[in-house]
Amino acid sequence: MGIVYEAHDPVIGRQVAIKLVRTHLLEGEERQDYVERFRREAQAAGRCNHPCIVTIFDFALHEGDPFLAMEYVDGVGLDTVLTQGERFAPTAAVHLIAQVLDALSCAHALGIVHRDIKPANILLLDGGRVKVTDFGIARLDSSELTQVGMVVGTPSYMSPEQSYGEGVDPRSDLFSTATVLKEMLIGRRSSGGRSFTDIAQGLQRIAPTGDVELATLAGPALQAAIARAMATRPQDRYDSAAAMTEALRLAIGEPASQAAPAALADQTVLAVRARGAAAGPALGSATLDPAVLSGVERRLAGHVGPIARYLVQTSIGTAASLEDLCETLAQRIDRPDARRQFMSEALELVNTDTARPGSAPPTTAAGQSHAGPASAIPPQEIARAQQALAQTLGPIARVLVQRTLAQARTGEELWDLLATHIGATGDRAAFLRRRDAG
Repeated sequence: MGIVYEAHDPVIGRQVAIKLVRTHLLEGEERQDYVERFRREAQAAGRCNHPCIVTIFDFALHEGDPFLAMEYVDGVGLDTVLTQGERFAPTAAVHLIAQVLDALSCAHALGIVHRDIKPANILLLDGGRVKVTDFGIARLDSSELTQVGMVVGTPSYMSPEQSYGEGVDPRSDLFSTATVLKEMLIGRRSSGGRSFTDIAQGLQRIAPTGDVELATLAGPALQAAIARAMATRPQDRYDSAAAMTEALRLAIGEPASQAAPAALADQTVLAVRARGAAAGPALGSATLDPAVLSGVERRLAGHVGPIARYLVQTSIGTAASLEDLCETLAQRIDRPDARRQFMSEALELVNTDTARPGSAPPTTAAGQSHAGPASAIPPQEIARAQQALAQTLGPIARVLVQRTLAQARTGEELWDLLATHIGATGDRAAFLRRRDAG
């Protein structure tokens, strides 16, 4: 929910995180719901003064868009760790989950039910520490924003009563926390199903999978403790987060022969950090300079707002080149003049980067260098076609010409292929007349 930026507070001299959403991208009830979720997150997390809960500093509106100023956490999302196939030793997993439960105990004492405990909302820090975040859909005892019958949360981790829109209490958070713990141990989610309906019905009728594997990996005592926390009926679960923590710790003990839980957790976090640093942002089969990526993102943000980061990250994997990435992003800008401005600025940035010593020339999807023609078409004809196309489409013409060169065998064919990118019939005819004019 929202976009999160790292920022600097010049008054206090500290790093902070700014979480906001551009509500002009939303309409009607959806917009109101996002604003209320932001406000609720500020109210819920702001009431919880706990070292394992991300601190909220402020909630405000900027030009109608809500934002939260919060504690900056240099951590790794548990979802990232699990996505990379990591599993946790039982002692390390319980060490981390005990901190989540301690945070929930604080929230529950204040009448707050988180309702969205999942790996993405659990941040792992160095030193085996944990931070719980995103109280955006929390239920507050004093709030009337959430009514019985409203289903909110993440299906794979929500309790049976929550999946059916029934009333929830702290025991619902215990179910979700146990689900996360089980995934940390066996390496996969325990609830099957491809849709929300499949998962919800499965929670009501079918026992979660993986119990035999869990007992083998973690021991029958820990398996039994998790099974109780994941009981279908809330009254069959632990009465409190503290009671669940005590049961988990009793189930594993503290074998002296094993490494300390915090050290084991740190090893996992460090491994994930190392892989991320080594990989870097990838563009096709190449590695993208983070400075260039940041520059493209900033220029796009000037037209679409904070959602720019999400658009850039989701487009990188499918782009064949830097120019292709810029073209894809340009299509997300509604106004033609703004689209042309972005392309001009982004391509200037790309050209500056590729002109540096040691930089390889940009490549097409077919792997051919843009540094030279991909066919026997005379360079002057290529330049003439690009100039003519730019009169209609703007700076994006350069990208289209370079991509089309891989397909065209003659100058005439190049013009014909380029004409297909012009939507208006009159503009397309005018473009082809420029070709015939020589």
